[in-house]
Amino acid sequence: MILDGGGIRGYASLLILQRLMHEIALCERRLQDDEGPVLDSKRTTFDENDLLPCHYFDYMYGTSTGGLISVMLARLRMTVPQCLEIYREVGEDLFGHRRNTLPLATKYHHKPLERAVQRIVKLYCKHHNHSEGDCTGQDWHPWSVDEGGKQGVSSSSSTDGQTERICQSICLTATHSGQIDEAYLLRTYDHRYDPDIAPVWVTPYNEGADKLRIWEVTRATSAAPFFFKMLEADFGPPRGKIGFKDGGIRENNPSYAAYSEHASLKGDEHEPALLLSVGTGRPDTNNDGFAAVWPGPIGENKMVKKWTEKMAVFKNLLIKYTEGEDRHKMMRTIAKGEHRWYKRLNVNNGLEDMKLDNWETGPWKNPKTGATKSVSGGKTLSKMEKATDAYLDRNEIDKVVHEYAPPKVVLQQVAERLVRHRRLREATKNDDTKRWETHMGQWLTGSRKDDEDEPVVVPEPASRKGSKSSKTQGRQVTDEA
Repeated sequence: MILDGGGIRGYASLLILQRLMHEIALCERRLQDDEGPVLDSKRTTFDENDLLPCHYFDYMYGTSTGGLISVMLARLRMTVPQCLEIYREVGEDLFGHRRNTLPLATKYHHKPLERAVQRIVKLYCKHHNHSEGDCTGQDWHPWSVDEGGKQGVSSSSSTDGQTERICQSICLTATHSGQIDEAYLLRTYDHRYDPDIAPVWVTPYNEGADKLRIWEVTRATSAAPFFFKMLEADFGPPRGKIGFKDGGIRENNPSYAAYSEHASLKGDEHEPALLLSVGTGRPDTNNDGFAAVWPGPIGENKMVKKWTEKMAVFKNLLIKYTEGEDRHKMMRTIAKGEHRWYKRLNVNNGLEDMKLDNWETGPWKNPKTGATKSVSGGKTLSKMEKATDAYLDRNEIDKVVHEYAPPKVVLQQVAERLVRHRRLREATKNDDTKRWETHMGQWLTGSRKDDEDEPVVVPEPASRKGSKSSKTQGRQVTDEA
């Protein structure tokens, strides 16, 4: 699965995934009624609110806000409702308190984002006893980490040990090299490019899995220029310090990066079973780029706007909102359409003018209580919910964006393929019990029951301990503008 960048509009991506999990639950129940349960499975119900996307996808790629979502769904194995609730909380933490109104200055503090992700890790990581508050929020992003090594990450391949067949998270960020910013992948698995497998056309991204903590990875992929400070990590010799910026500088839609990575792992003779790309809303192409660099009425002046955009392009700091659609067109060409293994879902109307950091107070209906009242960010959330519902309920094709099928049909097709693939995986679990247990995450909690198909329920910690200093294991993390 591929998740675009887009700031707070990542909430729309999660709403799409919520509807997908609804269709998956319907499909699971229908196939169980028509074809019966798989083998000796004791599962009798499929609640869309409890289903884990990591049981249906092997890899989740994300840029910026999409990177945060990929970490929550894949690395922390969370449900979509849990992520939606987190997004509503994080929106207030990040964009509810602007730091600076000066032109070209960093608009928001980065510390709230760090604390928010550490809090998420404390609640949802699968490595600690949450009932006793053992987690400090300092968990590593790679699944396997050598605590004593300088680089820290195990040299084993991505198909060895406990990382075999578990859902992987890949966040696309950017690093500065020479005069340009280059795309850089932060993986949960140690990937090496094998010339005997990878075709010559594959994009050679960086190798390995960097020893960064989960909160550092989300900070790295989300460090949008003018919004948050760049993350700088010191890996020690020989690598030294590396600065990470928002991956949207290079690939706001990381679908091609995912396709290239798949080919480097499997070879180009093996097509992906399914590559689902999820956007954060089609942009208004008349206003390409970030929210106005120069705030207020002055920023609306044509000459000022032209000057600021040219300066941003020159400095390679302007994220191209339209790049997401350009990548979509490229992938559609590679896949020869969207009727086979490549699909894309992206709200086409209603979010064109919503900025990355839009957070407006207004009425919002709480899905748990059903009550509507004015809350911080309520107007923003309601707008995204309305636009996303209208998009997903649409039964006709939008010829302007060259859809091959209405979103409602695409959702059903994707759900059918994912469910049948999951059932096939469960049907063959006895052929390799270790792979099945790893895929289900049973080794994370020490559970080894073959019939444990239900997601792990992690209780909220009784107490929350303070986070440890990031100066650990001989590697110091700092921030630079």
